[in-house]
Amino acid sequence: MAEPHVVLTLCRKRAELGGYIAELERKLARERTNMAHIDAAIRMFSPDTDPNAIPPKKSYRRNRYFGRHEVSRRCLDALRSAAGKPITAGEIAKAMILDKALPTDANLTAVVTEIVLASLYRLHRRGKVTKSGVSRNGQWALVPSLL
Repeated sequence: MAEPHVVLTLCRKRAELGGYIAELERKLARERTNMAHIDAAIRMFSPDTDPNAIPPKKSYRRNRYFGRHEVSRRCLDALRSAAGKPITAGEIAKAMILDKALPTDANLTAVVTEIVLASLYRLHRRGKVTKSGVSRNGQWALVPSLL
């Protein structure tokens, strides 16, 4: 037999999620309307331009643990302190967590590791770091000119 308090709690949670989804759908409809107006303005000023060919810009979500450009600076510092020896993103993340005196739980370590990996890939595209290995546990090092 179903427990009444469990069912009541689940119904309340479902109602909460339903309200959240309805709000998101209203916002989505409003933003689609705004984009349709912008598309019409683009077509007015430049009939040859296809608004659907414009790629969407990725939104950047700031995290509460690190300031602007702090992660990339800390990654480069960690790689410099490794003195040319390749290290993993997980090792860099653990060092950053300890340095900032953040809680050392597994969830936060996973989040910071993802942030570090994103920063390392950006630095790799800019030619500042190199990666050896093909998996997520690849080894990262500074390019020799930055040592």
